[in-house]
Amino acid sequence: RCPPQLAQDGGGMFVYNSGDVSLERASFSECMAGVDGGGLFVDNSSDVSLDGASFSECTATAKAGGGMVVVNSGDVSLDGASFSDCTALHGGGMFVDNSGDVSLDGASFSECTAGFAGGGMVVVNSGDVSLERASFSECTAG
Repeated sequence: RCPPQLAQDGGGMFVYNSGDVSLERASFSECMAGVDGGGLFVDNSSDVSLDGASFSECTATAKAGGGMVVVNSGDVSLDGASFSDCTALHGGGMFVDNSGDVSLDGASFSECTAGFAGGGMVVVNSGDVSLERASFSECTAG
């Protein structure tokens, strides 16, 4: 569970200008950021890999990625990640911009909400997007 104070970016974890980011079975619960990445924010880093990570009730109040944001980075790979009840203006669950290929295997998005676009997820200005066994349930936008 994240601390009650509000971070600007990455309410649970902030990674900047780093090598590969690899998280296994990490849990982000009730995290909040004032701008981007309620649970996790990764910027200007190499590949991002999450195996079995969960994001629950995370919020980015001003911008993007209630659960997580990845910008200006390498490939993004999520295996068995889950996003539930996450909220942001863009990409309620996750937001990826200006990064490499995005691959989701067995990822689930439920009841995530975006004020404008992508209740579950948004991917822009990035490489190929691959979804295998991904599910979106009761996500809304706009």
